[in-house]
Amino acid sequence: MVNKRGRPPGSSHARDSLLAVARSHLEAGDLDAMSTRALAAEAGLSHSLVNYHFGGREGLVTAVIALRIAPHEVIAASTDARGVLDLDRLTRGFIEVWERPEAREPLLAFAREAASGSRRSAVLVEYLQASVFDALAETIGVERARRAAVVVVGVVFSRYVLRLPAMTVLTRAQLAELLRSMLPRPAR
Repeated sequence: MVNKRGRPPGSSHARDSLLAVARSHLEAGDLDAMSTRALAAEAGLSHSLVNYHFGGREGLVTAVIALRIAPHEVIAASTDARGVLDLDRLTRGFIEVWERPEAREPLLAFAREAASGSRRSAVLVEYLQASVFDALAETIGVERARRAAVVVVGVVFSRYVLRLPAMTVLTRAQLAELLRSMLPRPAR
């Protein structure tokens, strides 16, 4: 059999259907247990469309995480059923969310407000502490969570808020490599 190049058969809504199915499993907490074939079958599509639209299962998972803008949801979506944080998935999800133009502006407003010292900033900081930092600390430990917070906040402010040229010139792949190299690995 000869593989044909180009778009595989399937509706033009295949990408959205795959995202919807993956998102429902993410919300149910069983996405890690689902195979690419099972996800595609549930969407009524060929599993080859996962590769076509997302480059594979991890690309689909990253895209689903990126649909979720709330930082605590990105962390939750990057944690597997055993409670182990997948730092590669977290890195890809973080970058995907921040690089999406429609997500970037609300996130920038959130970051600026949190750093402003306003009355509302206290509420935002409390949310970040309780929903993001504490969840991360529970998964990787307090000291590692502190180091991760320094890295993530540093990237947010240097690349997206301040737009430092040394950071904005990095491609997504370079940024991902930088983040992965700086994020603390969980204890084994």
